[in-house]
Amino acid sequence: MANIDDAIDSVLAWEDPGLTGLVTTSPAGYRTRFGIDERFHPGLTNCLFYGSMGSTAALAVAKGVYRKEYCQPLCIAEIVDQQIANKLLSLGVNIGVVPAAKMLQDALSVEGDGRIGPLTLGALDLANPQKVLDDLRREAELYYECLVERDPRLEMYLKGWERRAEA
Repeated sequence: MANIDDAIDSVLAWEDPGLTGLVTTSPAGYRTRFGIDERFHPGLTNCLFYGSMGSTAALAVAKGVYRKEYCQPLCIAEIVDQQIANKLLSLGVNIGVVPAAKMLQDALSVEGDGRIGPLTLGALDLANPQKVLDDLRREAELYYECLVERDPRLEMYLKGWERRAEA
């Protein structure tokens, strides 16, 4: 089974490679720290996660958010292949849990309800891991391209998204 800590470390390598804990602000004015965006986690604003909380404490909080809000609904611990688990968690953090789950379901040709359960996990166990990874990468690339087509202001993120999709 996949190691949740390894999957989280893989995501953190994209979100904050040096684990600096630097708070960044999006063009829309939302703050992000360790890849945790306050637009989707507004409760962290009151605990000073995006403010004066130290880096070590903020990293522990971020890892807790990844475990509870991303790893659990994506069933990361129940995925056999670590690379697939890493990719799925990366997608979940970057585009949302439901779209990431649907991408996996599309790659497996199972009913796409956006929730990972026994049917999806069973199909994943029977699938060729390399084909699943290739399909997830292709789905992610198309997703990011569609985002930019709908909103050309997002073009500045496309190269980074493409690198993440290919990984």
